[in-house]
Amino acid sequence: MQPVLFDTDLGVDDALAIAMALNAAELDVIGLTLVAGNVSVEQGTRSALQLLELLGREDVPVYVGAEKPLFIDRVDAVQVHGSTGLGYAELPEPSTLPVGRAVDHIIREIQKRPGELIIVAIGPLTNLALAERKSPGILNRARRVVAMGGVLWCGGNITDTSEYNIYADPHALNELLQAQINLTLIPLDVTEQLTLTEDEIVAACQAHGDRWTRFVQKATQSVFEFEHAQGGARKMHLHDPSVPALLIEPSLFAMRALAIGVETEGASAGSLKVLPEEIEEGMCVDCAVDVDNARAMEFLHGRVLGSQYFTT
Repeated sequence: MQPVLFDTDLGVDDALAIAMALNAAELDVIGLTLVAGNVSVEQGTRSALQLLELLGREDVPVYVGAEKPLFIDRVDAVQVHGSTGLGYAELPEPSTLPVGRAVDHIIREIQKRPGELIIVAIGPLTNLALAERKSPGILNRARRVVAMGGVLWCGGNITDTSEYNIYADPHALNELLQAQINLTLIPLDVTEQLTLTEDEIVAACQAHGDRWTRFVQKATQSVFEFEHAQGGARKMHLHDPSVPALLIEPSLFAMRALAIGVETEGASAGSLKVLPEEIEEGMCVDCAVDVDNARAMEFLHGRVLGSQYFTT
């Protein structure tokens, strides 16, 4: 089993990714560190604790991270993920509490598992940048950092050229690039090929009728409503579940090493720059550039909506 630590801003697709990883025999989720993003870090922490209790995984520790980006004001995404980050799902108040601070935990866990621990980053990269500031070189002692974020060549999802996770704290990515960490990036170019429709969720509820699929049906409604209001179909993109998919079944993805930079100021803040390899301001990032759509959709739907979670 691959030990993984999730750094998350707890939105609907974050919840699907975390549940998918927790139920994967190939992965050992050793903790969740929360960061401000889709919702406040306080709300995200509460929702993470609720999600773990729903899944019967109160043994997974939760840590509170950065309340705001490094230099800019926080931009949330409650219009997509709802005020709790879990859409319209309503869960009982958590009976557990967070057990510490995210940045210290990231450093400590890498030190305990040098060359082994995989950091799964599915929110703004603030916590990771702060960990690297506090302990320079620490992230390169992890096996790798795998992040969902950015746009290479397609359009953005918060501005014309930016993806939300990077836009929410572009300076954090810039600091990680300057530190030349071992980074793998799954951008919108790939994740927007991977979707889950309302009809598919309804069919899963009819087939399984368990607590998990009922939760997914309620949680995803806010995403479907947002997409429909923007003139799109009632579907959501499986952005964050693409990260555990890459770890479990890497053959689904085509990868390419690219020298990457990021804009941190002005109207293009959060936009990625693909640079000539000899330019020192960029670093070599292992980027997913394509996906075997048919295989990946079958894999993700089975893992996200499968009957392996509950029987009641």
